[in-house]
Amino acid sequence: MINFSFWKKPEFLGPFVMTFMVVFFVTGFVTWLNIGFNQDFLIRWLIGWLLGWPIAAFAVISLRRIGERLTYKIISIFEGE
Repeated sequence: MINFSFWKKPEFLGPFVMTFMVVFFVTGFVTWLNIGFNQDFLIRWLIGWLLGWPIAAFAVISLRRIGERLTYKIISIFEGE
């Protein structure tokens, strides 16, 4: 039996939830900008979202440490340390 206990960890599940929402919104907005609300809007939005979401989730998970270090570096610059 497969153990899915890693889904209970916020550091793993969080990026999937956040990228789900962000990619859903952004692909919808960009699709609307590019083609407007025409007959194939929903299918194009769905395709863009289904392709973009896993890529964004993988990017967030794999680049998390770099993002954290960059964030702390920026904070230290603003604090003058």
